Amino acid sequence: MPTPGPLFARLVCLCFPFILCACNLSPRYVRPDMQQPLPQEYKEVSGWKSATPMAHLERGPWWEMFADASLNELMQRLNTANQSIAEAAANLRQARAQMDLARSAFFPGLTLPGSLARGGQEGAGPNTRYSFGLSSQWEISFWNALPAYEAAKAQAEATAADYATMRLAMQAELAQAYFQLRALDGQHSLYESTIDAYAKAVELTRSQLRGGIVTPADVAQAEAQLASAQAQLASVQRQRSLLEHSIAILIGQIPAHFALPREEPLARIPAIPTGIPSELLERRPDVSSAERLTAAANQQIGLARAAWFPSLSIGGDFLFQGTSWVSGPLYSWSLGPDTVLSLFEGGKKIAENEIARAGYDAQVSRYRQTALQAFKDVEDNIAALRYLSQEAEAQDRAVAASREALRLSLSQYRGGLITYLQVVANQTTVLTNERSAIDLQGQRLTASVNLIKALGGGWRDEDLPALLATPAAAEPAPQAQPQEPGAPQ
Repeated sequence: MPTPGPLFARLVCLCFPFILCACNLSPRYVRPDMQQPLPQEYKEVSGWKSATPMAHLERGPWWEMFADASLNELMQRLNTANQSIAEAAANLRQARAQMDLARSAFFPGLTLPGSLARGGQEGAGPNTRYSFGLSSQWEISFWNALPAYEAAKAQAEATAADYATMRLAMQAELAQAYFQLRALDGQHSLYESTIDAYAKAVELTRSQLRGGIVTPADVAQAEAQLASAQAQLASVQRQRSLLEHSIAILIGQIPAHFALPREEPLARIPAIPTGIPSELLERRPDVSSAERLTAAANQQIGLARAAWFPSLSIGGDFLFQGTSWVSGPLYSWSLGPDTVLSLFEGGKKIAENEIARAGYDAQVSRYRQTALQAFKDVEDNIAALRYLSQEAEAQDRAVAASREALRLSLSQYRGGLITYLQVVANQTTVLTNERSAIDLQGQRLTASVNLIKALGGGWRDEDLPALLATPAAAEPAPQAQPQEPGAPQ
């Protein structure tokens, strides 16, 4: 019986040209351009003092720019306990496994077949039949396996970028909710001091009423103003409670187990460098995700083209068979190639190629639209910060002027020169202006967070390999035990 060695060598020589010709049939991939030249700086940067063109956001915890210890602690809890981030991490591990699954097509399969049966027939004694051995099958359709693997890899990289996008989105949402809550803390203190001042005004008008200096209408006006301020304080407390509940959910806590003590003043507005527009395409994880999906769609064209080529595989078996354990088994072996080539399928392959090309074109458009939206987000928030800064400066002047007007009106009222109605009008103006100033500071902080998010939060597309290489590192740590209500945070 001939040995398998020479036959195997001849088979390898026969298949070698096919292996050499095996290649990725996908078109050469190039990142899609934006179909227009990119500017050297953002349109809204001009005149914005806080922007520093050509600079970069610091890599790492961007929220530390605000120098707020409470925010830093909340971010640490969000990064380890937020369930949306945990879901994105699981999706990343799944995509990584899908890439490994596609890679497995490059290796031959190996099985150990075996059987054992005992039987007999009339006039003969029982007998035992058995077989066992080794079987292997290897499909050498690299023109199929290569684009499939590259598509899975690009998809995994897109999922890694989606994970980074989710982390950035949750971090930005937490920062926005936190600064809105701190603005409400500032309003809470404002209303407390205002209510105290209004209560003293009520006592003053009541005293003057007893002295016959004012009319009952002045007392009623003072009491109405006090009640209105108390109602507005209750509204501020309600809004703060809702934001506190939202923050609890973001950090993976049941709202009943979470409390955030009041703090003030609000954080400072950091100077945020914007870089140049062309870098934005590599600094936004959502843009990188869209680009990687475009690369995956390009590989689908290669998969569609591969359907025109034959399917080539090499199989081999080596079996022991026998009917008696005493006399010993007989062995058999086989080794050889199999190939299949479809000749006619009613236009199926043409349609699959057209589907793949149209899918790629659609993904290119999605990538460009995502990039355009990224540029808009940056421009929007640079403009917002610039005009909010101007508005805040004007509002500070309004606060100072209204306070001076109130001081003068109180002096005139005590001298009997004006009615209390004029004092009330000035008090209302002061309260409105002071509340607007606090609101503007909160809006500026929120716009700062939005700008950092629009710029990618210091992220780079070069972070993708690290995310793919260590998917377990993306998984949040176990959630800490909830604290009792009222416990220190």
